[in-house]
Amino acid sequence: MKRVCRPFLFLQNFKGGIILKKIYVWLPEDIYNALVNLASRRSEPISAVARRMLTESITTEAANDGIDKVTEAVRKAMRDVLRPTEDRLAKLMAKAAVAAATAMYMNVQTIADLGKHNAVEIYNEARVKAAAYLKERDDNE
Repeated sequence: MKRVCRPFLFLQNFKGGIILKKIYVWLPEDIYNALVNLASRRSEPISAVARRMLTESITTEAANDGIDKVTEAVRKAMRDVLRPTEDRLAKLMAKAAVAAATAMYMNVQTIADLGKHNAVEIYNEARVKAAAYLKERDDNE
């Protein structure tokens, strides 16, 4: 591993009105060589290339963290807004299921009261036909 920065006498440098803080970074040799080659191709100091790469990486990480927080907040807001509607739909579906089951049993009983001895068989045939009907697609779908 090679050191990217050489020690300076000053802890701070002024560059374009920005205070620069000194750090030491140890890099694997292949990364160091790649950094040196990149700086050489761009005719820039190694420190400028490293500073730019760190700045871009930190900016990207901060943006990703921000997106995660915004996404989480939006999802929570959507859950809070949709929960009453979901609860109402669930209650309506439960009522519809009870009404359908009541109608089904009343129909079977009515068929039996009319003297048909195969009321359950008639019910099963009707149920198969109803299931097939629900699987059909309308032209509007």
